Amino acid sequence: MTVQCFEIIAHGRVQEVGFRYGTMQIATQLNITGSVQNLPNGTVKIIAEGDQHNLDKFISLIQKGPTPFAKVSKLEVKDLPTAQYRLFIIK
Repeated sequence: MTVQCFEIIAHGRVQEVGFRYGTMQIATQLNITGSVQNLPNGTVKIIAEGDQHNLDKFISLIQKGPTPFAKVSKLEVKDLPTAQYRLFIIK
């Protein structure tokens, strides 16, 4: 199992729609660790670490929107060094 880590910036209607909580639920189901936080510019930053298969599934589900009210217009994904996070938290 190869562990990878990504920084994901979600654009669109991603604040005040339960996005962070929904993201945490998906991450927990897929054994993804890291964090999710709102940024001042209206985007949401996700740090996601896990195995490649689960990360692919995670990114796909985030793109669709983790809640019915969220509308993701764009995801920016970039590689980060792994950091061996223990949990997935909302910041």
